[in-house]
Amino acid sequence: MQRGFWSHYAFGFILDYRKFSIAYLQQLISSAWRLRGVATVVGRDSFFYLIHFEKAEDLEVMCAKGPWAVDGALLVLEKWRPNLVVNKLHLNHVSIWVQLHGLPLEYQYPELAEQMGQLIGFVERVDWEDRLPRNIRFLRVRVRLDPWMPIISGFVLRLDDGSRTWIQCRYERVHKLCTRCGLIGHSRRQCNVSMDEVKRCLIRQRQRLQRIFHVQYGF
Repeated sequence: MQRGFWSHYAFGFILDYRKFSIAYLQQLISSAWRLRGVATVVGRDSFFYLIHFEKAEDLEVMCAKGPWAVDGALLVLEKWRPNLVVNKLHLNHVSIWVQLHGLPLEYQYPELAEQMGQLIGFVERVDWEDRLPRNIRFLRVRVRLDPWMPIISGFVLRLDDGSRTWIQCRYERVHKLCTRCGLIGHSRRQCNVSMDEVKRCLIRQRQRLQRIFHVQYGF
């Protein structure tokens, strides 16, 4: 009986250095979201917010198409599930659309996009349709990544003529990205991450890529 009641709820996590008040987050989503029903922020525990959706279809769409940008912060939504203890919640991953800029036209095909997406995280989907008109500006891939690790800002791709080109990764709806530590949720001015921790994170990131691609490299 209780689970039927909670099936219309989702948890939202604000990936930002700020904590929003319930009233402020309610104001933001009420003005920005276009829903069939009403979404109500009913509680908060640290950076986690409990949100009720009047319409089940709104809940499904908002969780599937997120994360969402709210006042420069990233709001990650996840549907409530049974036996979930609020104070044990932890944001382990976030799914984000990433644009890959700088590719020659003949390199813009889905198999290569999937390989490049593996540099960033676990590939969930490649935005590709073999029809006209076609997006020739960039490739687009949805990846699941660890938000507590430095993100990949770009990489060098060796072309078949031996030359090299820089591929820029642009993360959709991510408005705060620290150029000092590489983490989402704050800017360089607000960064308080120690350089020792940054180095440890970079080593873990390097080891992850080495396991996937079976190559050795340093930095």
